[in-house]
Amino acid sequence: MRRLKDKEVRGLLKEFTGRFPRTKALESAKNFDELAVGDDIVYFVDSAPLIIRTKEGLLPSLKFEELINSLPRIVVDMGAVAHVANGADVMRPGVKDVQRDFGKGGLMVIVDERYGKPIALGFSEVDSAEMRGMSKGKVAANLHYVGDDLWRSYGKPS
Repeated sequence: MRRLKDKEVRGLLKEFTGRFPRTKALESAKNFDELAVGDDIVYFVDSAPLIIRTKEGLLPSLKFEELINSLPRIVVDMGAVAHVANGADVMRPGVKDVQRDFGKGGLMVIVDERYGKPIALGFSEVDSAEMRGMSKGKVAANLHYVGDDLWRSYGKPS
């Protein structure tokens, strides 16, 4: 784990807030650390794993509740949960509900129908209106999910 310098923090925040709104967690943060996880990076903000860098760019981690709760979401049935939590993309038959509107390529949270818990982040393959009208096909690409290497790294340092 490496502590970021002030200049690096400013660059990270500028890049991240250019894509996502500012949040209280980032505005009041004192320490930013980075941890390489394979080809990706987890940024710990005051010891909380809030930001990840993947080949898709900067994204909120599944632990960044303040931001995750503001994103559009799709609810998947319990039969799809195990597949999504193993990295599978989301197929329309497993989607029970589409909450909030979004465009094609938009970031969304994938939650389970029983508890409403976030299990993955994905990019939509279609917009929300089209998704609601579909009965089959791929609707979201899985980017980050519970149990992946990034998720497992969350428990590492403090």
